[in-house]
Amino acid sequence: MINKLKANWLSIALTIVVIISLFLSGLIWTNPYQYEGARRENVMKSSQQYTAQSMGDVYLPTTVVRTNGRGNQVFLYSTQVSLMREMKNIIRGWQFGRVTTVKSNNSDVYLSYLRRHNAITLSYPKAIPTLVFNETFSQTVNSDQVSQINHIVIPLKGPREVYLLSDHRYGIYRLQVKKGNFKQITKLTKGARGIAVDHKIVNGTTMLTYPKSFTLPVFAFQVANQNIDTLSSNLLSSNQRSNITSSENGDEVVYSSGNNQRLVYHRTNGTVDYESFTNSDDHRSTDQLYSYFYNRLVKTGVQLSNVRFDGTSNHQRRFTYRTFVDGFPIFNEDGYGSIQLMAGSGTERCQMSRYSLQVPLPINQQEVKLPATPEVLNDLHASPHFRDIKGIRVGYLWRADDSNKVVKLTPTYFVWYHGNWVDYEQLLK
Repeated sequence: MINKLKANWLSIALTIVVIISLFLSGLIWTNPYQYEGARRENVMKSSQQYTAQSMGDVYLPTTVVRTNGRGNQVFLYSTQVSLMREMKNIIRGWQFGRVTTVKSNNSDVYLSYLRRHNAITLSYPKAIPTLVFNETFSQTVNSDQVSQINHIVIPLKGPREVYLLSDHRYGIYRLQVKKGNFKQITKLTKGARGIAVDHKIVNGTTMLTYPKSFTLPVFAFQVANQNIDTLSSNLLSSNQRSNITSSENGDEVVYSSGNNQRLVYHRTNGTVDYESFTNSDDHRSTDQLYSYFYNRLVKTGVQLSNVRFDGTSNHQRRFTYRTFVDGFPIFNEDGYGSIQLMAGSGTERCQMSRYSLQVPLPINQQEVKLPATPEVLNDLHASPHFRDIKGIRVGYLWRADDSNKVVKLTPTYFVWYHGNWVDYEQLLK
């Protein structure tokens, strides 16, 4: 019997395969939607994981800093995974306890928490309301106790707790962590690249400095060119029926509707200025503007996967959203890579470009070496513009080819000068 089985093992195996195949085919034919639906569900989940952009994604912190046991700090970034988005997913599963005020009005103590040993610090470009923090991380922190947040400090050793830091009056607040796996944070950050940094407080403002020279890669991207007619329709459309008309005036194309709305498209550089006039002043609170402006961002039709909140101005009525790459902001003198939304005095405005980054492209160029922050400040100190400089940060300069189809992103320092972020080398010329 055994000898017969050995002699005919191939035929037996093929028979078994055919029977299994017929069985599975029968299941699919009798209930095809179950299998196709499951496949589509997996595809949708995978697609949403990488392309869906919620309000919480837009208002994520933008920098991750790890401090080791000796107090050395490293700015973390990754070309393989979105560190901040993964951090968000981890923290959303945590359960926080009560809030306790640790200290306020003491810059030295505040700085010591920014430099806390064996910790991860997540920082926003500007303070965000606690209500937005709760929306982002699915938490219920009492906004009456903590009104705004600049930094989130996560100790990796010691008691299970998290600290929320507010630059306003140097407020430090402790959150007990009833449920949360800190090992996931440690595991996530192990594979990231790092640049030596140091938190400082300069003129009452927290600042991330680079004590040593370092290198960053150069990137290239294909540019998405949004159809101006589609963009104008997105911004000018309303619940009321209205006709959109257009007229040309030299380099400008002016779109308008019967709802006191106007959009001016500048053909030379591809930028857009939108205005909406109302008969009454805007009575939305600043906290309400965060969700309202997010909905306006969605309405533009711009791909938001790499767009983050980058700050407010004009008494917190002007919001700036900016494209980031590997945790670094992108700047351009024509405003490419940024969207500005404003509300107040019966007027709502939007300034943006029809160009956005789309597909990363291979580029054969060596990494750029940037000087240490003290060296940059020393160079700027000799400039007549130094007294007007109010801030400094590292980011990428958007340089497009003549056709605006390909853009090269080059790392450099930017300084806050007369209300704009400017390449520091421009002020040294």
